[in-house]
Amino acid sequence: MNTKPERKTAGHRTRRLIYLLLVLLPIAIFYPQSRAEGKTQPIVTVQVTPDSLLVGDRVHCIIDVRHAPSEVSALEIAPSDTLSERSFELISRKQPSSSPIPGIGHETYQLEFAVFGSGRQLLPPFFVVMRNSEGKETERISFKPSTSVFVQALTDTSMHDLRPIKPPLKPSIPTLLLMPIMLGAIGAALMVLLLLFILKRTVSKSAEKIDPGHVAQRKLRKLGSRLSAGMPPPECYEELSNIMRSFLEHHYRIRALEAVTQEIERDLKKLGVAGFESIMNLLKQADLVKFADSRPDVEESRQSLHKATEVIRSTRITSPPEE
Repeated sequence: MNTKPERKTAGHRTRRLIYLLLVLLPIAIFYPQSRAEGKTQPIVTVQVTPDSLLVGDRVHCIIDVRHAPSEVSALEIAPSDTLSERSFELISRKQPSSSPIPGIGHETYQLEFAVFGSGRQLLPPFFVVMRNSEGKETERISFKPSTSVFVQALTDTSMHDLRPIKPPLKPSIPTLLLMPIMLGAIGAALMVLLLLFILKRTVSKSAEKIDPGHVAQRKLRKLGSRLSAGMPPPECYEELSNIMRSFLEHHYRIRALEAVTQEIERDLKKLGVAGFESIMNLLKQADLVKFADSRPDVEESRQSLHKATEVIRSTRITSPPEE
């Protein structure tokens, strides 16, 4: 009763043996031949820097190839045709450099890629073309490196709305750094104030040494010369009023240049100035010429200059009153 199942099992075993022989037969034929030829696959190593970058940045790729020296005299590396389909764009490629290693052929290639896309990106595949001493291509080997780089997006892909502009952050300056600057600024300000005080004292002392009566007499002599040369009498009286006011302010130390005649009269009365009436007559006459349209002649102007000279000469022997 078990004859048919046993026959089916034996048939299955026979078919399996036939399939196994068909698979092992090519290996048994070509494996000894490949060992007899003694071919060695080139050893390829890939290094990439940096391993993390932004979109559009560049990476430097160094491909090192080692092979049997008797088999290859020239080595070329060509990027695969799928480079355009990946996120890498070849920017530059330097000529291969070789370094002598005893018994081993050695070439180094330097490639530069611009990387796009986002996330983890594998390097594109490339071909190693082997040539013999006659320059004839003997083998073309395709390599798919497992080296990858991480591409960071310039913006957050989950962001759909514009974010508000953040105000600029104020730099935090340590207090120990500010203290010398503040002390230096305070010291410089104190030095400037001291120099200004010394300069003011020097100018005031030098101004005290100048005799206001001598200065006024010199100005009156020049004014008389200008009157003789044809200066109009109204202008002469205006200059005369300024000379007398400047003399009174510096000699008696009263406010005269910017004060009206009534204020000067009041201050001179308090001081009991000698020649008070002559001074006030000169100032009032100058006010009449300036404000009341008075028209004195040249002789009257010359007499007023003479009176002013006499008044100033009489007051020079009198020391200015103490404040």
